[in-house]
Amino acid sequence: MALALALLAVTAPPAQAQSAEGVPQFNRTCGRCHPDGNEDDGPDLHNKNLTVAEMTRVVREGTKHMRPIRPTKLSDADLARVMVFLRSIHAVR
Repeated sequence: MALALALLAVTAPPAQAQSAEGVPQFNRTCGRCHPDGNEDDGPDLHNKNLTVAEMTRVVREGTKHMRPIRPTKLSDADLARVMVFLRSIHAVR
């Protein structure tokens, strides 16, 4: 058991590296309206504190001001990476 935990600690990427994984997907899909998550053309995403489920619903279903982003444009795996990045800026919890 201790060996397994030690191996996990060695192989698991640090939290900062995990959040960085979603940056390219965020920039490619969301960055046009949310550069760096800050308010420019779209709403500021910092400190939104939405749940992952709430943000996923916004992304997939859209809002009055945002078109939905379909899995053909942002896969579920890439969306999960984006959520890790969004967690790092406190957009989701």
